[in-house]
Amino acid sequence: MKKIGIAGNHAIHPNPKFGSNYVNYIQKNYTAAMTEAGALVMILPISSPDLAADYIASVDALVLAGGQDVTPDYYGEEPTPAIGEIDRSRDAFEFALLAEAIRAGKPVLGICRGAQVINVGLGGTLYQDLATQYGQLAVKHDQYPTKWSTPTHRLVWQRDSWLTPVVPAEAWVNSFHHQAVKELAPSLTLDATSSDGVVEAFSDEARRIYAVQWHPEMLRMTDDAVQAVFDAFVAKIE
Repeated sequence: MKKIGIAGNHAIHPNPKFGSNYVNYIQKNYTAAMTEAGALVMILPISSPDLAADYIASVDALVLAGGQDVTPDYYGEEPTPAIGEIDRSRDAFEFALLAEAIRAGKPVLGICRGAQVINVGLGGTLYQDLATQYGQLAVKHDQYPTKWSTPTHRLVWQRDSWLTPVVPAEAWVNSFHHQAVKELAPSLTLDATSSDGVVEAFSDEARRIYAVQWHPEMLRMTDDAVQAVFDAFVAKIE
């Protein structure tokens, strides 16, 4: 059975359920999608970057999930007033996981923040906040309070890619982000944008690196056909 490591998140603030008993976690939607695709899921808790090689050695592919903003000094900037919460320990661990997965030739899928981590890790940059930095903004990219599983804006395809057989040509997607790819890393190829030009998907087929800015793991809650995205990724694993 193919083993997929999903990089986890962790609670760093007290909350009503756990108090200050902080937990490692990943949303069930990610694990459900990969399990349905026939993979054995292993959740990789945020750890020392020195352990990244051992974690990657134990899995066949890596998934980087959504979450906090990426620390901007990784791409040579200081934080703007509109940046959200950052987590340096998560950043450092995920950049190390990404580097080890690429070194080992194992497929990588990034979703939302995960896409941004891939881009920065390979030399790209981000808009820290679309509302204050992206002059062409014409689409609501953070659809809250609309339900997670509701598509709200359309995709504009830039080329045929791994997504072409599994995502409809007239697809609409959900959107929960205020950061986005600014300069795409040189080794990556643009696959799709939103109608206002924000990067929505990119890939590097030679190294089996794939990324989407939207959340297919949430869309599949109400549209069974979205499972095909995860099936297609698992099929990339040797």
